[in-house]
Amino acid sequence: MRPDEYWKNFNLGTELDIAGRFLFNGLQAFHEMESFAAEEDAFEFLYSVAVGVERLLKIAVILTEHDSAVDQDAFEKSLITHTHQELVLRLRAKHDLKLQARENEFIALLGRFYSSQRYGRYSLNSVLAPAQERNELVAFLEKHLSIKIDVSGWLTITPNERKHRKFIGKIMSKIVNPVHQIIENEARRLNIYTYEIDYRSKASKIFLRKKFDFEDEDILQVELLAYFLSDEACGPNARIIRDFIKPLPFDPALEGEYLAALRSDRRKITILDELESHYEDISNFKERRELLDVSTHENLDYGDEDIEDMDIDDGGDEDDR
Repeated sequence: MRPDEYWKNFNLGTELDIAGRFLFNGLQAFHEMESFAAEEDAFEFLYSVAVGVERLLKIAVILTEHDSAVDQDAFEKSLITHTHQELVLRLRAKHDLKLQARENEFIALLGRFYSSQRYGRYSLNSVLAPAQERNELVAFLEKHLSIKIDVSGWLTITPNERKHRKFIGKIMSKIVNPVHQIIENEARRLNIYTYEIDYRSKASKIFLRKKFDFEDEDILQVELLAYFLSDEACGPNARIIRDFIKPLPFDPALEGEYLAALRSDRRKITILDELESHYEDISNFKERRELLDVSTHENLDYGDEDIEDMDIDDGGDEDDR
């Protein structure tokens, strides 16, 4: 295999997975946003999807434009750009890449963010234009969803709802899917396999399942909870949890928040202090943590006698915590 073939087949294949992971992380960040008030939330979302889209576009450009006749140094220098729109124009010169005005507007928003806003707060001039990326994202949503988003009210602040998440997912799919199709078509033309993705990777959600929101994951959580709470859950993991791990006295009035914590790493943070408080009343903390660790093993396997013979000591040293 020639060096250029190896580059396009393997190195760009790795890049495709990386691009998919950035897209996954950005969409997940948007899914977990509770409102649009925090500049940090907008930054996290825009940064991840901007990087993901940029890297995806560059892969498509390389597969499309590069051949043995190009000046390699000049070609590589031409890729040192964060202008998303420029990369789209390069693809349009060779492919029927038709994006709607709404998608082009969002690509322009990503380009502005990545070229001028991502380091904006390192400048004193940022005091004259605070929350620039947040405000642009809000203006984009307001325009295309015909809504008004409140980011400053105490009781009137606009929550991030399903309609917002579905809209952003649709925008991203309209951008990502056509570019990914170009990558697949060009790879097939070159008889390489750049488009192959490990189905266990985050990128597989984007490029194989072509899912751009996290509703399925939320539903999966409830389905798995229903299973583990039922008598159908009779495997070794469920039996250890049910038979040997005494539930902590969490507050039934906060069950909605606990469920949200299962769906969101951010929401877990708000529950960890309560967990630590409960642990202060546990005398056999070390034994409990060992059981909890065992219960999470994916390939847990032992017979009924092993379970029955488990010696759970109610003592333990609090200092092992």
